[in-house]
Order: sequence, then C-alpha cells, then structure tokens
Amino acid sequence: MKNFIYIISMVMLSSVIAGCSSETNASLNTEDVTFKKEDKVEAENKFPAVKTEGKEKKDTAWLNNESLYQFEAADGKQKYTVYLFAEDESNTILEEDSQKGKKGDSYYRGHYSVYLAEKESDVAFKQDVLSENGEMVFNPSKEQAYTLKMRNKTIISVFQPKGKDGAKGHLLAIKDGEIIEISSEKEVITSSLAKIKRVNQKFIQTAQSKQDKLVFSTWLFNEETLSLTLHDREELESENNNASWMNQWIEDEAYYYPFKNLELSSDVIEKAKQGIPLGSPYPIGTNITEIIKSEPDFIEKNPEDNSPYVRYPDITYYFERETGNVTAISIPGQRMRTTIDEIKTLFGNPAEVFDEPNSGGTISVYTADKYSIEVFSDEEDQVSKIYLTKSTKNHAE
Repeated sequence: MKNFIYIISMVMLSSVIAGCSSETNASLNTEDVTFKKEDKVEAENKFPAVKTEGKEKKDTAWLNNESLYQFEAADGKQKYTVYLFAEDESNTILEEDSQKGKKGDSYYRGHYSVYLAEKESDVAFKQDVLSENGEMVFNPSKEQAYTLKMRNKTIISVFQPKGKDGAKGHLLAIKDGEIIEISSEKEVITSSLAKIKRVNQKFIQTAQSKQDKLVFSTWLFNEETLSLTLHDREELESENNNASWMNQWIEDEAYYYPFKNLELSSDVIEKAKQGIPLGSPYPIGTNITEIIKSEPDFIEKNPEDNSPYVRYPDITYYFERETGNVTAISIPGQRMRTTIDEIKTLFGNPAEVFDEPNSGGTISVYTADKYSIEVFSDEEDQVSKIYLTKSTKNHAE
C-alpha cells in the first residue's frame, strides 16, 4: 500500500514538474524556442561532412603552408577548416604608401580558390565559389578576409577593393558539406578600414563613405536560406559631428551604429509604470553588475560621472553610485526614427515641455506613476532620444 501511495505521489510530482517546466519554457524568448526547433531539425538531417564527388583535392598539410588564408568554420555542430589558395599567386612589397596599403606591406594577387576540409582531415576539396571572380588582390595588413560567428553558421568574409576606401564583399557559408556564396539583394559594400560588424546572432552591419555622406547599412542574415536582406540604412551628412560616428565604428570592434529595430505603441506608458523600458530586457532597479555580466561588450563605463552610466551602442544605463541600481535608461532616436508629432499621436499631449538648449529642440515629459518618460527632439522635431527615469532629473548630455 505504501508503495502504491509512493508511486501515486511520484506521478503527481512529475505532473507538477512538467507543468512548471512548460510554464518556464513559455516564458522563454520565442526566438530561442524557434532556434531549438531548428537545431533539432538540423540534427535529423544527416549529410556528408564534405561533398567530394567531382571535386579536386589537395593535402591539408600542404595547404597549411601554401594557402594565403585559412579559417576555422562551422555548420551547426560540424567543424571545418577553410583555405584560400591561388596556384598563380604572386607577391610584391609596396615601395610607397598608396590605396593598396602602406610602404613595406606585402601585396598578393592571383586567381584564388576556396578549399574545404573536415576539421583535422588530411584532405581538402576545391569549392565552386569565387571561381568566376577573376584575379583577386589581398593585403594581409588590411581587413580583407575573416570569419563571423552567427549562431549555427560561420560567415567567411572575403573582400576586394572598391573605390578609394571601400571594399566589396563575397560572404560565404557552409551548407550540406559545400561552401556557397550568401545571396544578397544589394552589393555588400563597406569601409576597407575595419571588419563588418556582427551586431548579434541575426544582424550584421556595414559602413562606408559615399560622396559627401556616411552610409550605415544593417543586414538581416537568414540562416536557413543563406541570404542577406537590407533591414535598415541610414545616411548622414559627413560633417564633423557625424564623422565621429564613423571613426568610432572603425576604431571599436564591438561598436555599431544604432539601427531601427523598435516600433512605438500606445502601451509604452503602461509598461513604463512598471519600470519596464522600451527596447531593454532590464527594468529600472536592476543592478548594473547583472547587466554587465550578461552584456560585457559595453562601449563606455563612467562610474565617476555625476550620473554614473554604462553606454552600449543602442542603449545607456544610468545607475546609483552607492547601490549600483539602475535609475534611468536612454534609448537613441535612431532605433525608432520617429517625430514628436507621432509621439503625441500615440501618447497624447505631454505633461510638460522644456526647451533643450543643446539641440535647439525640446524635452517632452510624460508621467507614468513614479516614473517619467522624457522625449528629446531636435529643432526639426525628430526624436533624438527617449529616457525612462525614476525621478524628474533630466539627463541632458
């Protein structure tokens, strides 16, 4: 009888645990759940590690010495080595500074091919990609060939010079044991002075100087179709203030230009009443150490400022120096691309409006119980930033 009661108890406990597990899973980000489903499908679709039929092969030990570039890459759990090699490769030393590079740089040219090998294999097999691109040139001191990790895929980026300071990209990835070129609706052009940016597991970003403008383009990577879609493009006049955006983009590998990824809705104020900000998973009151632990790639940390803060490309957290608890959050206007008139249409008229002397615009304040939303707009009524604050203190920068 005791055994029977024990069994019944265990069955009931299992049901409770299963229920809790389902509730926890439901609270997960939908995107993560989707990824897990994709991983399961991927695991069920078996394919040869490397397709060999009809492909020229070379010894990997030989390629290790002779190839200009070699990369570690992955397709799901399958690991590979990728080689970039030209039979007719030539090498010259630059005798003076030029668009090719600096004096003393090695400058390679040839008809380059891509070879793919399973990791630690003795043999690599020639791929079809890049075979129709003719002669290619490389200066290893520049950012012309490198990899980007995008969740389950490695993007192999191969760039060629285009114009004075630009580079045109051939982005490659491995699928079913072969390397193929990632398709794109537009040419992928970026600055030759820095790598393209991996924003997160789904987005990459390029930047270029184009006549008298700076162009920041953000691309959505579709892992299933191996394609890039232009998600957002921002053009700035290449004046001094805007030039600093490009300089920081080039100098800081973790830095990217904030792109439009937020849609305003009328429930923003209701969420603000609970301390939940627009565009951040961390509510007011979260300790800054918890945020930094989860998001270590911040741009700037200034605990000595009058209003201590940690700045990321797309968000800034202000916190109390004594406790470390977040008291305000700033979202740059680039993430919304909206106007103060559109804000009024959604939120109604603000409780207060102040002049903002730094921009020639205004600060419109909306109350949300013990919080307030401060909307900064410039002299053209474009929203430049939005703050959610715990107090009425303004954070004009």
